[in-house]
Amino acid sequence: MRILFLLIIVISVLICGCSNKPYQLKKKSESITGMVTFNDKAVANAEIRFSDPAHDVHFTVKTDAEGKFTVAPKDLPVGSYSTFIIPADPKDIPQKYQSPMESPLILEINEGSNDLKIMLDNKKF
Repeated sequence: MRILFLLIIVISVLICGCSNKPYQLKKKSESITGMVTFNDKAVANAEIRFSDPAHDVHFTVKTDAEGKFTVAPKDLPVGSYSTFIIPADPKDIPQKYQSPMESPLILEINEGSNDLKIMLDNKKF
């Protein structure tokens, strides 16, 4: 009887899993590239911060002089990310995009290739 009880416990643990990081099971994309612009002008040397608190995923990437960026697929699993941007000069973009609490940016990372065009503007949200 004890052996049957132990066997049931072991099988239950194996079925349920032991990981406390569910994002590890998420699928990876093949590639992630993109560009950040404000009023059609590249936002150079800015930090783009991606956040998915539900899966404990937070990642930062920096744009180059042309506003372009590349993320290694292993760094950002497929999913939906609240995003905000910290420019080299705070006057380069509106304040709403610089705050994690105010930014309206939600970016989707999908399976396969991702080419993210982050086009910022002065419109109210």
